Amino acid sequence: MQPDFIYPGGKLLQSIPNDPQFGQQWALNNTGQSLQTGSPFSMYGDAATVNGIPDSDMDVTEAWDITTGSPAIKIGIIDSGIDSAHADLQAPGHLLPGYDAFTNTNGSSVDYFNHGTSVAGIIGAVMNNGTGIAGIAPGCRMMSICIFDINGTSSTSIITRAFDSAVARGMDVLSNSWGGGLPEPAVTDAVNNAAINGRGGLGCAIFFASGNDGSNPPIYPSVLPNVLSVGGSTPHDQKKAPGTGNQFYWGSNYGEDASGDLDLIAPTNCYTLAINGYEENFWGTSATCPNAAGVAALVLSANQSQSRQTVYSNILRGCDKPDNVPYNVTKAYGKWNMYYGYGRVNAYKSVSLALGNDHVAPTINHTNVGSHSSTYPTLVTAEITDHDGTSVPKIGSISPKIHYKTKKSTAGWSAFDSSDAYQSIGQVFYFRIPSLGWDSEVQYFIRAYDNLGNKSEFPLHAPASMNLCFFAVGNITSETKKVPAFSGVDYGATVSPAINFNAFKIVDAKLNIYMRHTYLDDEMFQIYSPLTDPNNNRKCLFSGNGGSMDNITGASVSDSANLFWKDGQPPYLNGSYKPEFTLRGLRGENAGGAWRVLHFDGAIGDYAFFDSVKITLYKTSGAKSPAARLNTSADSTLLFDNSAFPGIYDKDFYLKNAGTASLALSSFNFSGQQSSMYSLLNTPPSTIAAGDSALFRVRLNTAVGSTAVSQAILNITTNDPSKPAFKVSMLTNDSLRTGLRNLQLTALIQGLYNPVTNTSRQDTINVYLRRFTSPYSIVDSARGFLSTAGTGSFSFRNTQTGVSYFIVVAHRNALETWSSVPLVFSGIQASYNFTTSASAAYGNNQVLSGTKYCIYSGDIDDDRSIDGADVSLADNAANNYSGGYLPQDIDGNGFVDATDVEITHNNSQEFITTIRP
Repeated sequence: MQPDFIYPGGKLLQSIPNDPQFGQQWALNNTGQSLQTGSPFSMYGDAATVNGIPDSDMDVTEAWDITTGSPAIKIGIIDSGIDSAHADLQAPGHLLPGYDAFTNTNGSSVDYFNHGTSVAGIIGAVMNNGTGIAGIAPGCRMMSICIFDINGTSSTSIITRAFDSAVARGMDVLSNSWGGGLPEPAVTDAVNNAAINGRGGLGCAIFFASGNDGSNPPIYPSVLPNVLSVGGSTPHDQKKAPGTGNQFYWGSNYGEDASGDLDLIAPTNCYTLAINGYEENFWGTSATCPNAAGVAALVLSANQSQSRQTVYSNILRGCDKPDNVPYNVTKAYGKWNMYYGYGRVNAYKSVSLALGNDHVAPTINHTNVGSHSSTYPTLVTAEITDHDGTSVPKIGSISPKIHYKTKKSTAGWSAFDSSDAYQSIGQVFYFRIPSLGWDSEVQYFIRAYDNLGNKSEFPLHAPASMNLCFFAVGNITSETKKVPAFSGVDYGATVSPAINFNAFKIVDAKLNIYMRHTYLDDEMFQIYSPLTDPNNNRKCLFSGNGGSMDNITGASVSDSANLFWKDGQPPYLNGSYKPEFTLRGLRGENAGGAWRVLHFDGAIGDYAFFDSVKITLYKTSGAKSPAARLNTSADSTLLFDNSAFPGIYDKDFYLKNAGTASLALSSFNFSGQQSSMYSLLNTPPSTIAAGDSALFRVRLNTAVGSTAVSQAILNITTNDPSKPAFKVSMLTNDSLRTGLRNLQLTALIQGLYNPVTNTSRQDTINVYLRRFTSPYSIVDSARGFLSTAGTGSFSFRNTQTGVSYFIVVAHRNALETWSSVPLVFSGIQASYNFTTSASAAYGNNQVLSGTKYCIYSGDIDDDRSIDGADVSLADNAANNYSGGYLPQDIDGNGFVDATDVEITHNNSQEFITTIRP
């Protein structure tokens, strides 16, 4: 078994040590300092020096304010040995006598090929000795357990002996910067024995490098269930993939398969020790593994009674969650992502958890909204949970918020604005970014707090410009160009001929590949963009997949694919696969300039021939459009809230153009059963300039009819590409009129009711009175609106005193619901309340929402059942970004979205139908 990495060629006090090279240890404290990358390959896009994103580190200095490690905690470094004479390892009792499992001898004190010393330096270089660097856990003790000879070879029996010896010598933490090959049952057994029976039955905390192939999944033994697999992170908190971290030639393994998965990432390319000196750029997952193991030593130092499982829980739940990727998989220790596992290790948060103190911010699981052509508000959803699964505050100053800024056409970026979620269901929050016209761009992030005030942003490090979500609104088009055919050198790098795109903002990317190679496991290639930022200009498309098999034939690569390369098989004929690292970083960037393919062949003997690489970049066409504002229901309703029969009332409605071009108004009229009661008092303009609004002065004359109820719509014909027919609902209240019997009704519609605020959106309903005996014929009906409290007044002229009636409530998308007991007028007034008990409805046919009973929502087609047909209607409307006063708008917010679909779907699953006598 070969080592995985042997290169052949601002919180609290933040303790800062006096070690002179501590400033280069960005993994412990990243201030954005200048760092040497160690790469000489500027011709392939690597920068010689970079400045990272501040706080893209493990918060070790903050953890040091709690503990720098306990000598009771012993760390076994299973590797190539340790240079025990190194000046930066000299402290009484700091290095325990070593063991050479290769020769089965005690007292080993040498490093056979300058690898284990570098690992040991990251974990335990002596702190505050005025020399070199500081280790993560300098107060702990370390022991060298050597499993390699000078040639880097080992065997199953040697590795097995190493783990057995680690258990016998009482090791608490085991760091393993090696791996690869096929599973060995004897090795698996030895590892599991240490994990389960080490530390007197508490179990050793065991860490393995995930691998340096840049592919999915991690290598053995890191996938074993009782160990933690550690991938890599960069000074910019990116997953270390080929093309990130300014070392284009390698990436850490990620993902999962049936054997196991990536658990977390940790910094790589670190300043550490070397034999008789220092290594400025110790890279690979050989560096990531000791970073995580050193944090584990601090966690155990804080609380030595923890079991292995508790240590893992505290480390994984304490991770920060970097990058613009969804953490959408729920696993044992919280939210998980294929590229990042549970996230990047954070020493301060994990040590705090070990002491019972919670400084872990909630997880925001969100998928960046795609660019689109709809001028309706853009709906943004996010699942937000605390690390222990509890809910975050839904109201108040620390409730989740979306922060966004916009750029309209050639104007500059606006300042950030923010808004609360307009709705939450369980732990899913729904936000809205206002209506925009075509040729608009948006950058946004989401901020949330837990109940203790711990704060998180998605993406992490927002609002730094590299860490914002992006989408555009416009006429989406694409441009495709083909990279000229080229051959890749054997064992080395090749840059393809260039093709050039004109300048435009990228909204998404997709690539199509025809490539011949007779041993795909050697192959790695990236898209090399003209972006000047070396931390964002290369995206790895393929790395080390396919084993000894041949060729890629017509496969496409995009973020929207459902499969990873591991899920397919060469030649991947016309398949669609995810890249080895997300392409989202290209969104919002300028396409202008030369695009190339960067190829790297990792072994001698096979060549790559790229017959065709087609690059498709998506963009908006540049066309502008108006956008009739429809951000809330108030933008499409006009409420005559003090009207009564008879009377004349005037109200003003303003139609706002939130777009980038003039909004043309070609016609307007009233329609609906009571349209004759409404008229326009002014002549609105024929066009509304972008950013301006137009006045519609509406008169309600109740004397024209014989009632004061609504049921009328103002129809405005526009040139808005999404809202050619803009509809404004006329709403009124219906006062008690002389000579009529009046019903004071209390009822709540499920979709309109918010149990958190105990309020409802106002909307109109029809109320029918039916005979209480068969055939239950309709006696009278009334139409009116329910208030935010769910109350309404409904007047009837055909009722009689002392006669029993069924009350039947009908709403545009709610289930027809009958009362369970008779309504009897003893005078001119009566009341009925559906909300206090399920039994208030016939057949108990209501749903409990909070403390109130509500009428079921979702009968969109009004066939007295909520079924798949209703779900289909809601789903189609949501996919088309439909808005306005529609039956598919279950929650009454003016837009059809995932919330409406979810409510309808859930009720359809329960086979909800009208129950009547």
